[in-house]
Amino acid sequence: MKPHSDKEKKNLTGKFTLRRIDKTLFVYLVCLLWAIVFWILTVFSKEYTGTIAFNAAFINLPTNKILVKDLPSKVFVKVKASGFSLLGVQYSADNDTLFIDASNVKKQIAENNPNEVYYLLLNNQLTAMTEQLGGNMKIVRILPDTVTFIFDQISQKIVPVKANFVYSFAKQYHLSGNVKVIPSKILIKGPKSILNKIDFLETEAHKIEDIEATQKHIIPLKANNTPGVDYGISSIIAEIPVEKFTEGELMLPIHVKNTPLGFVAKTFPSQIKITYNVSLHEYEHVKAEQFSAEINLANDSDITNNRIRVKLTKQPEYVSKVKIINPQVEFIMRKL
Repeated sequence: MKPHSDKEKKNLTGKFTLRRIDKTLFVYLVCLLWAIVFWILTVFSKEYTGTIAFNAAFINLPTNKILVKDLPSKVFVKVKASGFSLLGVQYSADNDTLFIDASNVKKQIAENNPNEVYYLLLNNQLTAMTEQLGGNMKIVRILPDTVTFIFDQISQKIVPVKANFVYSFAKQYHLSGNVKVIPSKILIKGPKSILNKIDFLETEAHKIEDIEATQKHIIPLKANNTPGVDYGISSIIAEIPVEKFTEGELMLPIHVKNTPLGFVAKTFPSQIKITYNVSLHEYEHVKAEQFSAEINLANDSDITNNRIRVKLTKQPEYVSKVKIINPQVEFIMRKL
């Protein structure tokens, strides 16, 4: 065998040294890692005190009362626990909610306050809250210590609906009765102090055009912006009765009223012509006797140069737009 040269011996020695260094470094790093693990286990196994913010939800509130003041949405809990437990709770606290039992609120005497004021001592519920967080930690204190509840009695009230809409009809159609608002009154519920300020409910402004048949129209109420008030419904129905009409005409005798004593009066002509609108099914029922046209000789404002204005003093309810054609007539008076 050929002996190694000095150069080859040097190379072999270098490789062996590097292998030993790599192995030593690896052992060192493993030992360091285990040391860190043991240090973490030791440190986080100890008990620590910390304050954690939780979302708060108050349950079992009185059913016959309503809150008029917002309750705190978060509570701050001072706890004692191991480092591991504390770290886990802090990590999940943003998504966790503490449920706080409000069934045992205490009434507080509050002068000059129309509402009912109650209070709840949160630190009286440490045991129940500890159960929610689990047995690995102890709650030391809760902030705020006291939560104030301001209640008002739930009341109800019946208020009328104020319909805020306008309508128009198609050609040859008109209203044939009273417009119905359904419901015309609404039962509302909420805090008594707020209901006392509500006298009526109004609909949104609404416009209905070219109506040619009796229909029910849905009209929304104005948006409810009053917190805590239950309106029950969000819209009303307006029923507008509609009929087709035609135009009729009649000749009516002119009656003379307040003729001076010892005189007789006569008009020229002795009759006047009127036109009117009436629904088709009532057309045959219209008679001249249902109308009355007259002149009043005691009313000087109706007289101009031996001419006097004729006025209609009676007409049936089911006709509309009654018009006298040529309402000014001549008259003469003579002694008996």
